[in-house]
Amino acid sequence: MTISNRSSLVSFDVDSAVSALQNAAGDSVHLCVEYDTENFNTLYADQMTLDLYDSEREMVDHFEEVLSYVHVDFMEKDLFEEVFRDAGSVRSFATFMDHVILVRVLVGEEGLFFTVDTDSDVTALVETVEEVIE
Repeated sequence: MTISNRSSLVSFDVDSAVSALQNAAGDSVHLCVEYDTENFNTLYADQMTLDLYDSEREMVDHFEEVLSYVHVDFMEKDLFEEVFRDAGSVRSFATFMDHVILVRVLVGEEGLFFTVDTDSDVTALVETVEEVIE
């Protein structure tokens, strides 16, 4: 079983971005969540992600806990843009962990969070998402 929902939160075309991401990365995509500074909506969760929790409610509760830290993305974005003025705007963040890569693509004060396998080409996937939402 998987979870698959349509966008209801962000202003950019995140449904098309998720579709393009899944076409490019296939089964390497495990989770996609749209978010802003106060809310989130799970767009896709595969069985592997769901198996990490005893229930969908437990997963949502965990995501709510994570959301309490999402402001850090936007604070870091502002910080890096100020410190590295000539480098341009911050478009995304990637966190490489032992078993998964966490990626956040930012559009203003909104974002798309997704997880992929550790052997994924993150730059290509971010570019795929950006091509759709620009």
